[in-house]
Amino acid sequence: MGTAIVKTPEQLREWRTRLLARVHMNKETLYELGRNFELRPDERSVYEMVRSIDYLLGDDD
Repeated sequence: MGTAIVKTPEQLREWRTRLLARVHMNKETLYELGRNFELRPDERSVYEMVRSIDYLLGDDD
């Protein structure tokens, strides 16, 4: 059985901010590069996580 991680919306936003800082991009740049398949593997991992966070927050594009 999987493990559930419970985070508040504020914790998710902080996590997203830290992830974006890790790849030195803002969300718009990350999303554009991700849509165009122009990310390195480590950036792609952050892109997928940010998309998941946005989905949970209802902020997905």
